[in-house]
Amino acid sequence: MSSEHLVYDLEKGSRVILVDKSLRKEGPWKCLSICSFVLLIGATLLFTLLQFGAFRQSETEENRNPLSEGLPATMKVQALVSRKPAAHAIANLSRHNQLLWTTKVAPSMLENGMQLNENDNSLVVPSTGLYFIYSQLLFHGKGCTSPVLLTHTISWQSAQFNTEVDLLKSMKTVCEGGRDPPSHSKLWFESIYQGAVFKLHKGDRLWSKTDLPHHLDLTRSGQIYFGVIGM
Repeated sequence: MSSEHLVYDLEKGSRVILVDKSLRKEGPWKCLSICSFVLLIGATLLFTLLQFGAFRQSETEENRNPLSEGLPATMKVQALVSRKPAAHAIANLSRHNQLLWTTKVAPSMLENGMQLNENDNSLVVPSTGLYFIYSQLLFHGKGCTSPVLLTHTISWQSAQFNTEVDLLKSMKTVCEGGRDPPSHSKLWFESIYQGAVFKLHKGDRLWSKTDLPHHLDLTRSGQIYFGVIGM
């Protein structure tokens, strides 16, 4: 609607045009408000579309690799980019006084030629080179009736000499204080981690062992693991 009004001058018989200045002042502010509203709507739509696209991409990647969640990301990227052998095995169960490993559950991986021999429960090296070998065991028990010696050994069998030796070995003692009172049967937990770099040859085998597998806490997923990364 026009902000101009026609008024007749009775004495002179002419018409005078009056302009409503308040409406003229509101014009630019109205335009600015409308433009801001339109920009806000556009930004909201753009953000929604970007979020939807990211969700779809994430969903596709997860479906393509169902074990991707929880994988050691840095190791995974290093193995894929460098194309070096890499393995990260998780404790499966203890059978016949032996700790068993698996690479079929998350978080785990087996890349670029590394193998897990299920017959003897060893990791098999596919090529000669430097490797970082690591392993962690988590022990637990209830109450302390006598001192318990926990052992953790990473052993190696050479494909060249067919001999098995201990590469790394650690020991810890728990319940060294002696017998608890009958009313005290609290839970105890103890972890042992080892890791170092070694030169290995094609066909070499590696084991992670303990003398007390019945004390391993297998209920805590991902806390007991065994891995090898090519350098």
